[in-house]
Amino acid sequence: MMPQMTWTVHLDESGTDGESPVWTMAAVLAYDSRWGSFGTEWREMLARHGLKEIHCRKLRHELGYDDARVNAVMADVEIIVLRHVLVSIVAVMAKADYGEIYKPTKPVSGAKHGPLGVLYRASMSFFASFLEQYPPDNLDHVRFVYEKGAKEGGLLAIHGEFQNGGELDDWFGPLSFETKDAFLGLQAADCLAAGGLQRERDDHADGRDDIGQSSFVMTGETPVTLDAPISFRLPVTREIIESLRDEILLTKAERAALRFG
Repeated sequence: MMPQMTWTVHLDESGTDGESPVWTMAAVLAYDSRWGSFGTEWREMLARHGLKEIHCRKLRHELGYDDARVNAVMADVEIIVLRHVLVSIVAVMAKADYGEIYKPTKPVSGAKHGPLGVLYRASMSFFASFLEQYPPDNLDHVRFVYEKGAKEGGLLAIHGEFQNGGELDDWFGPLSFETKDAFLGLQAADCLAAGGLQRERDDHADGRDDIGQSSFVMTGETPVTLDAPISFRLPVTREIIESLRDEILLTKAERAALRFG
């Protein structure tokens, strides 16, 4: 029998602080023993490129706006992530879709209804759906990690509602807030969120077309079996936003209907 393992999900978002037509949230999942090997390789990669950490918003400036150096860093990031991260997602939501559903009538308040809160709840719905449909034999529980900062209170309250609602299985663990230097998976999530945002802006420049469509991922039916490493794009459609306006998470039936594409 395989030993029970704790899995950790690192999360980061991109675009929510500015005027971007789309917003993204990335999450990377692996079991804890894998994160140890990841960290060793990540620190070696940072040293090789003369970096203390990766924050994509500052990376080009730190590398002297040298595209070749930036591309070399991102190539190394991809190699390390593919080697150690079992599951990754990028959730994407259009600002226009969010605004049309939340703003015109019956305004609601609270962190869970802000853009970050909706993205977080959609991402948590995805992980619940994924682990309900593909439960690993050796899963003990999953913990969640976000970067320390001003958003802690709102996200912690949302996460507490998940845990106290009785909707999720016992595997759903706590949320903590850590630094990107101590929890290097947060840097990987930063890279994925920023890269996803750039591609989504190219695809959805005005943010008013169908967020479910993508030119850079395959879409279709979810395969019966999934082999790691696997990456998913989660379009936070108008239907999902409408559901999350009324519910803290997508219902179990709605989660079961999610397609992993």
